[in-house]
Amino acid sequence: MSFFADPASWVLVAFIIFVAVALFVKAPSIVAKMLDSEIEKIKNELDDARKLKEDANSLLAEYERKVESAKEEVKKILAQAEETAKSHELISQNKAEEYIKRAEQQVIEKIDQAEKLAISRINEEIITNSIDVAEKIITENITEENSKKLFSQSVRQIKKLKI
Repeated sequence: MSFFADPASWVLVAFIIFVAVALFVKAPSIVAKMLDSEIEKIKNELDDARKLKEDANSLLAEYERKVESAKEEVKKILAQAEETAKSHELISQNKAEEYIKRAEQQVIEKIDQAEKLAISRINEEIITNSIDVAEKIITENITEENSKKLFSQSVRQIKKLKI
């Protein structure tokens, strides 16, 4: 039996021609460039995500500082209330005690409201930033063409791994 009569021989010849054409067209370097550009895009997205996280952390720290300053202001208000109460204590012990109780309750409510407001604003800012980033990433990077391209590349890579 001759070499060219065997179908496996033709498969070998076709494979050799395919490899030669692929090397001639420089397909590996084209694929490598495409993969490098995708890697760079992903790195940029990760950097953007890190920056957004840092921004969110700085916002959180800023709001925590505001809460701390509100607490200090509350302490000052409490100190003033206590001084007022001491001065009025000579006049009327009962009136001074009622005033302190009302002032403390208002301060506690102000603190609770300030904390709730700060937490609410932080959560809204984080949610808004997260949604904006997600929309930006999706609209910039995930088109139908990119989706199909990524799918076909993934299938090819999986087939390579099976071999």
